[in-house]
Amino acid sequence: MPSTSLLNTRRGEFRRIYARLRRDRALFERTPIVWCEGDSWFATPLAMNLLDWLVWPAPGDEARGVPLFGAGGLFFRGEHSGDLALEMFAADAVRDAADWFGAFEFDLVLLSAGGNDFVGRFLRRLFEPVTSPLDVETALQRVTDSGRFEAVRIAYQRLLLALQAVRPGVPVLAHSYDYPRRLGQAATLSLHNVGVAALVRDEVGPWIAPALARALPDPVDQRRFARGLIDAFVERMLEPLRDDARTRGVFDFVDLRGTLASDAQWADEMHPTSAGFALLAARFRSRMRALLEFNL
Repeated sequence: MPSTSLLNTRRGEFRRIYARLRRDRALFERTPIVWCEGDSWFATPLAMNLLDWLVWPAPGDEARGVPLFGAGGLFFRGEHSGDLALEMFAADAVRDAADWFGAFEFDLVLLSAGGNDFVGRFLRRLFEPVTSPLDVETALQRVTDSGRFEAVRIAYQRLLLALQAVRPGVPVLAHSYDYPRRLGQAATLSLHNVGVAALVRDEVGPWIAPALARALPDPVDQRRFARGLIDAFVERMLEPLRDDARTRGVFDFVDLRGTLASDAQWADEMHPTSAGFALLAARFRSRMRALLEFNL
């Protein structure tokens, strides 16, 4: 039989599926209930994104009737492309998330957030006033001095503590981003990947290189800056959250840096291709399985 994995973004439908699942306690006990929140790495329509690959089995597995987790899984997906962690994990949003989270027996939380907080409008505000070139280290220090890492870390922490208050011990798994390679490259929209929206807009992005045009005009420096930004995201955001006494043993992340080493694996500045996301998902999936401890 095919995989029983399900995904749902409508709360009413999720409640109905969840209620039906609970009627069979044995099935309920071996079916993971997963809450997902994030931005475009979980939501982009340009390809099979990271979460798509985690929810749906590979074609070969599907043909053999091999589910992703146990007897399948029920995934509630609340992610949206373009969202900022500072907004998703603001106080009002967190209260709503905690109320929802506390109403169901979720087994795992997947988070994919924070990348948008450090590109686009933020980078433009930070670097467009610069009138002469900077070295890469000075440019990265401007990001650190802005307080953005601390602000996003506090937003993450607000969510983690709120979720643990209503359902202590439920693991939360996030991820780093991989190192961008195609700086300045926009994503091409088509009827194939985004449907009729492609008739309105021709491209998406770029979100990094244009903001750095005066501060770091050399493309090599722009790529070094992007790598440094990803490293700082891990060192100043994810690692402190993992090691914080209040969330230690609950929050962890999958380090995806260095996975995609070819330009062909990237669709644009910030998003891998479908094949690229599949490679990232393979690393993510093994950690999910370990956390869920379901028999496969």
